[in-house]
Amino acid sequence: MESLLRAFDGVGAVEWRVRVSSSRPLPVESVSSVCLPLPLSSVGATVDTTSLLYADSTWAAENQWHRIALRETGVVDIDTRTNPRIPGARCSMGSHSSWSSGEHLPCGMVEMAGDGCATLMWQIENNGPWHWEIGQTQDGLVTLMASGPNYDDHQWSRTLRDSVAVETVPVTVAVSAGDWRSAVAEMTLHRRALRDDTMTACGRGPQARHSDSLVIYNDYMNTLFGDPTAEKEIPLVDAAAQLGVDVFCIDAGWYDSADGGWWDTVGEWLPSTNRFGAEGLAGIADRIRSRGMSLGLWLEPEVVGVGSPVAEQLPDEAFFMRHGRRVSDYGRYHLDFRSPHARRHMDKVMKRLIRGLGARFFKFDYNTIPGAGTEVDSESIGEGLQGHCLAYLDWLEDVRRAYPDVTIENCGSGAMRADYAMLSRMDLQSTSDQCNPAIYAAIAAAAGLSILPEQQGNWGYAQQEMPDETAVFTLAAGIPGRLYLSGFIDRMDDERLGLVADAVRAHRAVLVEQRSMVPFWPLGLPDFQAGWQACGLQRSERVICGMSDGRRRNENRVQGYLTLWRREGSPSVDVAIPRDVWLKQVFPDPGRPRHAGNARPWRMERVDADTIRLTVSDSTVPSARVYAMCPR
Repeated sequence: MESLLRAFDGVGAVEWRVRVSSSRPLPVESVSSVCLPLPLSSVGATVDTTSLLYADSTWAAENQWHRIALRETGVVDIDTRTNPRIPGARCSMGSHSSWSSGEHLPCGMVEMAGDGCATLMWQIENNGPWHWEIGQTQDGLVTLMASGPNYDDHQWSRTLRDSVAVETVPVTVAVSAGDWRSAVAEMTLHRRALRDDTMTACGRGPQARHSDSLVIYNDYMNTLFGDPTAEKEIPLVDAAAQLGVDVFCIDAGWYDSADGGWWDTVGEWLPSTNRFGAEGLAGIADRIRSRGMSLGLWLEPEVVGVGSPVAEQLPDEAFFMRHGRRVSDYGRYHLDFRSPHARRHMDKVMKRLIRGLGARFFKFDYNTIPGAGTEVDSESIGEGLQGHCLAYLDWLEDVRRAYPDVTIENCGSGAMRADYAMLSRMDLQSTSDQCNPAIYAAIAAAAGLSILPEQQGNWGYAQQEMPDETAVFTLAAGIPGRLYLSGFIDRMDDERLGLVADAVRAHRAVLVEQRSMVPFWPLGLPDFQAGWQACGLQRSERVICGMSDGRRRNENRVQGYLTLWRREGSPSVDVAIPRDVWLKQVFPDPGRPRHAGNARPWRMERVDADTIRLTVSDSTVPSARVYAMCPR
């Protein structure tokens, strides 16, 4: 057994993997990537003064973080001196199938309070099943164990022999002196360095930096909802060009020639023959490029509909199989990327869409999951699933090498597969499919705990008919992360289109500084149900892995950004802001009041040296503001 550790210079985090081998046949049903004691004694903490932070996640309600005393999670004191045995009490969490964040996020934290405070954070970097648990040893040590799939939870097993070894999925552990915020900052630096390292290994370091600067319009959310036509797209394309966005993405439906009945016929990924007029999709693509934007397309690489011609063209071994039959989920088969047939099929698709149609952006979605796994070429069906997950990552790296200038968004029914196996190989992550901006605020506010700011694709779907405050509210979500525009921008008057343009302008200013910043939460751990939501970016004191923007340190530069949403409740909120910082509203732009005449600036007053009180201008409706944090 070997432990394989990796760390990036200047980052207080270590990536752990374990490789197990045997010269004789040895069945293995579970191998942990990391198993270590929590450093409670380092700050004089005990189990009774330790808290667990974890997050639930489900479709349209991602990033629901919770804080609970460790003793209340099931890690109870059984008095091992009177009962001399290893306690069976534990707290555990995991995922199933290939939605790695479809039940819970694949990360967590323990905050240890005593004479001081220290926090340990971990993330499991697997695009398939995972498991972690916290328990106690007989001598009182509290331990964390984290792993990929195992037999009890995921039907995974493997027999070791001379030619077969097992290497676990990576698990990264960050430790910091301070509360949970400091641990998230440390993990943010690790994620940034990990992604940079992976992109550089794929030969697209500079291209990844360029992708981080793009503003994207997508026609799906609260707009076309997968029903594109030439008549609908052309006005949207022209309006997006007015806003100066970089990418126009045609979401689901561009391949549909069956008037909306495409769910169980996908797989060929050929342009629709009846949606885009005489010039076809190629004509729409030409119009997008002529307006100064790149073409983006939605794609689900891992599925083939049961009614697709591809289902007949590919052999059974190209798909997930159980009980001698192809696995079908809601009329769709799931490709197995261990199969050369499956990979050749998608290689041809990518070549045709990139070199033939000229696509430069893809939204890779993932709405169909294959259950526990596949029996094809597998000792256990869980092994088959994990083998596919690793093969899919390998295919993604091949795509990145072959097409370094192409930007790829990671999506999975919103954020159901938001893990750093995927995100280290992708450019950005859809944070949700939530259509209600009031709920989306909570999702966006907490996204930075698990996703890099430069990868958070937060929808901004303003509409003409929205009141000014509502339009500001939805656009504010994307400004500190990645503004992912949608909405019927072609139906907007000059004032409303100007407001969207203001959001784009404010967002571009953030993008210039973003990679030198880490997230922070001035109102504490985000509460999904709270009336007030807040998140921010603040300048990091460290530059990791050459991430400097090349400019000399300037104390007069913006020190960070702060976004606040008031959904309901008190019209005022107290925000912890250092005494040497003041807040300057950047969205909505006070210099362009006509763009949102009814969204007046909030009242601001310093309560004490380290606290600013903000009071909304209209307490009858939800509202939001974005501020730059400037040195006094």
